[in-house]
Amino acid sequence: MADLPSANNAITLSLGGASSTYLNAFAIENNVAALAFSKQEFSLNAANRFGISDYSNLMAVYHHSIENTSIGFSYQVSPLASLTQQKAQVAVARKLNKDISAGVALNYHHFSSTDVYYQKRSTLTFNAGLYFQVNEKLTIGTQLFNPNRSELTRIPKERMGSVLKLGTNYKLGHNIELYADAVQATDRKLAIHAGVELSIEHYTFRGGFGLNQLVALGFGWKSSHLKIDIAASYHNQLGFSPSLNVGHAF
Repeated sequence: MADLPSANNAITLSLGGASSTYLNAFAIENNVAALAFSKQEFSLNAANRFGISDYSNLMAVYHHSIENTSIGFSYQVSPLASLTQQKAQVAVARKLNKDISAGVALNYHHFSSTDVYYQKRSTLTFNAGLYFQVNEKLTIGTQLFNPNRSELTRIPKERMGSVLKLGTNYKLGHNIELYADAVQATDRKLAIHAGVELSIEHYTFRGGFGLNQLVALGFGWKSSHLKIDIAASYHNQLGFSPSLNVGHAF
């Protein structure tokens, strides 16, 4: 859960996990550089993993832009049985020109357990990303998380893993976009995620899959300020995972 967390919001989940080039406030975690091209918003996400009552995620994000610079804040809590992970982030992203942006985020992780055998532990990590609009149809993005592999426990010696993401999205038409990510985490096999998004006026329909036996569907609605997105994924061994976003755009 610490090294390769699940999709942190309903849109990412509905796209099968592809998120490196998606523009919204949750980019603070998915690719911090994309914040520079995202609209200002405050969003909340609530998710459950595989129908297990003790395995869930709550996340709040806020993103504010000042000219070519964007500032983001987030907080999430992820309980898993007796273990709880809390994560707070602060991020800065900036447009380097009209097509390219870069960003960096500092993350504070706190692990605690109701089991007295386990000690509480806190650690710091950072992630850095790039976002590049190649042309009107093609965009690529990349992010590196925790390259220094922050220490998690001293005895036994354990470090949090690094995660490298490379993603793209391609506009098939004015209302259809394809998304894909390749994700390489420490000591894990390469993971591939892909999804498609269809927009019709105020409504959005999404579908995606991951090569880790996951398929997903999602639906979104938005007005001039309010945004609501719902999604559910299915794993052929673990079952369903629902997710809900509620956001306000400024």
